[in-house]
Amino acid sequence: MKFRRFLIAALSIWIIPPVAIAQSIILTGSIRDAHTQEPISYASVYLLASGIGQLSDSSGSFSFRIINLTADTLVISYVGYEDFKMPVSGLNDAVSIAVQLVRGRANNEVVIKASVNKGLFLWRKIMSKKQLYDRYNLPNFGYEAYNKLEIDIKNFSVDRVKNSILLKPFSFIIKPLAEVSETDGFLPAYLIESVSDYSYQRNPKRKHENIRASNTRGFITESMSQLLGVMNQNVNIYSNFVNVMDKDFISPFHDNADNYYSFSVPDTQSVNGHPLFHFVFRPKHPGQNAFEGDAWVMGGTFQVQKISLYLGKDANINYIDRISVFQEFLPVNDSMIFLHRDKFFADFRVLGKKSLTLTGRKTTSYKNIVINSDSIAAHFKNQSVEELITTGTGFTQLTDSGWNTIRHDSLSKHEKAIYTTIDKLLHDPKYQRLQDNFKFLGSGYKNFGNIEVGKWYSLVSGNQWEGARFRLDLGTNKGFNKNIYLHTYLAYGTRDQKFKGQAEVYWILKRKPHWWRLHLSYANDVNNGISQNGQLSDDNVFSLAIRKPNSTRKFLQAKDLRFEVYKDWGKGFSTEFFASQQQYTPLQNLPLKNNFPVSSGEALNNFELAIKLRFAYLEQFIIGDFFRYSAGSKWPVAEFLFAKGITGFLNSAYSYTKYAASVSDGIKISPYGTLKYKVYAGKINGTLPFTFLENHTGNDLYYYNAGTFNLMYRFEYISDQYAGVNIEHNIGSGLFRFIPITRKLKWRQFWNVKTIWGSLSDKNKALNNTTSFFKTLDGKTYLEAGTGIDNIFKIFRFDFVWRVLPRPLPVNKISRFGIFGSFQFKF
Repeated sequence: MKFRRFLIAALSIWIIPPVAIAQSIILTGSIRDAHTQEPISYASVYLLASGIGQLSDSSGSFSFRIINLTADTLVISYVGYEDFKMPVSGLNDAVSIAVQLVRGRANNEVVIKASVNKGLFLWRKIMSKKQLYDRYNLPNFGYEAYNKLEIDIKNFSVDRVKNSILLKPFSFIIKPLAEVSETDGFLPAYLIESVSDYSYQRNPKRKHENIRASNTRGFITESMSQLLGVMNQNVNIYSNFVNVMDKDFISPFHDNADNYYSFSVPDTQSVNGHPLFHFVFRPKHPGQNAFEGDAWVMGGTFQVQKISLYLGKDANINYIDRISVFQEFLPVNDSMIFLHRDKFFADFRVLGKKSLTLTGRKTTSYKNIVINSDSIAAHFKNQSVEELITTGTGFTQLTDSGWNTIRHDSLSKHEKAIYTTIDKLLHDPKYQRLQDNFKFLGSGYKNFGNIEVGKWYSLVSGNQWEGARFRLDLGTNKGFNKNIYLHTYLAYGTRDQKFKGQAEVYWILKRKPHWWRLHLSYANDVNNGISQNGQLSDDNVFSLAIRKPNSTRKFLQAKDLRFEVYKDWGKGFSTEFFASQQQYTPLQNLPLKNNFPVSSGEALNNFELAIKLRFAYLEQFIIGDFFRYSAGSKWPVAEFLFAKGITGFLNSAYSYTKYAASVSDGIKISPYGTLKYKVYAGKINGTLPFTFLENHTGNDLYYYNAGTFNLMYRFEYISDQYAGVNIEHNIGSGLFRFIPITRKLKWRQFWNVKTIWGSLSDKNKALNNTTSFFKTLDGKTYLEAGTGIDNIFKIFRFDFVWRVLPRPLPVNKISRFGIFGSFQFKF
């Protein structure tokens, strides 16, 4: 009987179709975040029909055997991500898949309401340890950091580039990179890596970074430099706000984060006998400056082991598809954790959904971490400034073999492609011509050898005095000399039939460690007012279409000879010395020269010596070929000017003294936006014509200028002593976030107030005929207030401005209310 049973079983192996064996497979795989490429731990992996499944492990991997496989669907789900689904019928004996989950809420995601909010309870436990785990509350710390910042081009194909009129000029760049790219539609464009030693001390606050090695490859321009500055984010999850693209977002560990976030704990795992909580957070209301994301939190100690922060398209940031932040923490002793890895990813898209996308990826790893060290305290005893960045000798000259020894991890295939291909492209004549064309559109200048010609937007303009105005600029570039910049322009008016122009030279004596520059200039041109920084010049083709109607234009001929010495002394201090001669000849709608008789010298001719002191602590700069541009300071900027007019020299007719001072700042008042202010005052001692008094800056255009009084005309008010305050509050989304359409359009709200108090001495009133040509405030207040809509189509802004004081208001309606437009590019 036993033998017969054995025989039947043996025959069945050969005779009965091996269905069960044939339908048995081993399914393995890995699960990662599609943006950060970080493994997703403890995701649910199951078959939809049979219900077989498991969780991925801490590294995002899974593996299980499926017996009696039938037509079924593999489902992978994780809170905060869209479900991944894949048919599994017809698979081979062993299958391995790589799954990338995309951020987004699954359609079948269920929100469970419980009597006890576990998420809020866990958040309160984390907050009870916030002061302990925030590294910036330590007396001091230090570490070695390896930074890698990469810019990649996504969403392209070689065929698409060849067939596109706009993209075809880029085909010579795409082709060699496509040959080494590891992913279709993905090209490396820029890579910088650095190794540095960083130290921090809490009290007194000190920071020091010594860059030991740095390596840069790729296409680099001034615009790219600004983008790299944007990518240089330093995220502290325990702070109340996380700054992203110069905007403050509410941290999930803000002291009052429960007012802005909903918290949940959808899962709990056990690691080494300790509970590990899955902590999930979402904004309570759409349009708030808050993150989506999740963290894994160790029970008992309530230390955050891993955290992911995410901003999608709904975030009120321009040109951004998505931003992801990932941080991982490891213990450095029994009671303290410290940042181990840090990632910041951002996708930049200027045009539509199918346009080319720039992806910025910054990764930082930390090792050799030191906490509460006497050596760090001793190091900072000799550092007098709050922040200091130094570089090692030959820090940009490390060999490839040297980099292989100091990198915290190896380069990927597409990162290596940057080293092997882009250097060749930088010397390609086609690329150099393409770069020149972009510079021509942005700066207005076109390079021809060592000479630049422009500006294209100033070639043709016009005004009432000159008629049609033609202008041509010539300058040198760094091919002529790296430290000397020569510039000149020649202009001609068809109505006055006269030539005008300027010739100037800049000489940069020193760039590092502190900027030192000389400037010599002579100009003879028609001037209709004082030009302010940020103001659209009248010498511009665009100004023809936006001038205020029925405004009385005022013109004078100005000859200006000046010599300037600028010196940056470090620690935020700089000085600028001026020696200048100015000669004016009124031309139209201004008192003529013979109305200002003088006893000696020439009327409306002065010689002036001046010095300007400036303090801007920890100010940042973007440095171009010959000029550097302020990127702002997180501290107030103070300026003081003293000027002395000297009679008798170069036929000067006036002796006087001038004093002027200002303090300006931009203050983040998160979550309520940014408040900018400027407080200024000045006094002029002497009896002077209007050209040397304070001409309060008006605006004859409908283009809004933050530095002028937009409902005041040029040369409308003059003073010899004055004080003013400008305030602008950029609220952000404000009320617009409560309206679905304006929230989607990402409109922004603001308000501003500009006010000035001024007076004029009796002698200056008599000399300047204030009854006919000019006005004086006589100690009264001029005030205009405005509000409007910003970020229309991401670049336009409309200001609605009312003149409030002084009373009575002008009869002319355009001086009482105006709508002004402007444009700007900002995140």
